[in-house]
Amino acid sequence: MSKRRISKQQSARIEKIQQNYHENRKNYDDLADGLIITRFSKHVELEDIQGRHIRCSIRPNLETLVAGDKVIWQSEGMNQGVVVSLYPRSSVLAKPTSSGQIKPVAANITQLIIVIAPKPEISWALLDSYLVMAEILHLQAIILLNKTDLSCELLKEQLFMDYGKLNYPIVLTNKNAADGLEQLKQILNHQISVFVGQSGVGKSSIISSILPHEPNISINEISELSELGRHTTSNSRYYHLPSGGALIDSPGVREFSLWHIDATEIARAYPEFRPYLSQCKFRNCTHKDTPHCAIIKAKEAGLISENRYENFIKLCGQYT
Repeated sequence: MSKRRISKQQSARIEKIQQNYHENRKNYDDLADGLIITRFSKHVELEDIQGRHIRCSIRPNLETLVAGDKVIWQSEGMNQGVVVSLYPRSSVLAKPTSSGQIKPVAANITQLIIVIAPKPEISWALLDSYLVMAEILHLQAIILLNKTDLSCELLKEQLFMDYGKLNYPIVLTNKNAADGLEQLKQILNHQISVFVGQSGVGKSSIISSILPHEPNISINEISELSELGRHTTSNSRYYHLPSGGALIDSPGVREFSLWHIDATEIARAYPEFRPYLSQCKFRNCTHKDTPHCAIIKAKEAGLISENRYENFIKLCGQYT
């Protein structure tokens, strides 16, 4: 998995934060490093270096804090404090809101676990939008098909046909079989993973199986009326894994728009497109009804999945 490089500006910011931190320690013995576990309203729950959970307010000048953020905080009494500074992030998963803002979901992650299921019905374009985001952020992406005890042979066939050859690991899980869960546990080892997917696909149930003694995981069933699922997680939450690493349970997402990402960047985030992108006759090729387009030729020759290509057009169509 490729590493995200830290820019000179970020490096300078890290040095400044650490310098101020150590200088301030001379004057304030109650400054310390912390890890954000979750956020609610204007407060966060963070973990200190002793593993204690502290409720903290947030300095107004700080950007939005999310699960996985590394911060500096100051004690303000028994199990209370204030976050005074945020360390630079190595990665941040964010989603656009209806108001046009970009809302962070999780920080400093290394791996994206994309959970799908036979019910609610899979959105292939949504799956590809998550994979595009993983490619852009240089994260390892895992596709997890849950509820395989339900009828899903055609779904599995298309999944392995379109994604298996792209080197995306595919894990199959259900409540009646332990093999898939054990495979997933091995994949999670020593990674900071975030679980994403539509509401009702079983993210929280899977996390509950991995961490059976964790009391904060909320599980609900799919609404039989809508089959869209009920939201059970309001904010992302960070969980340590006994074997090393951690996972983040994210809010249910029915839509994951990529309108803030350039269409050219989306094309580069399709691994099977990359060998052909430089072969298009026009540099500004849209790969849609464009003459002499190498992507369209590769698709027609069976070198690129028709379904993946159609998903690409749908994602880029958000711009028009």
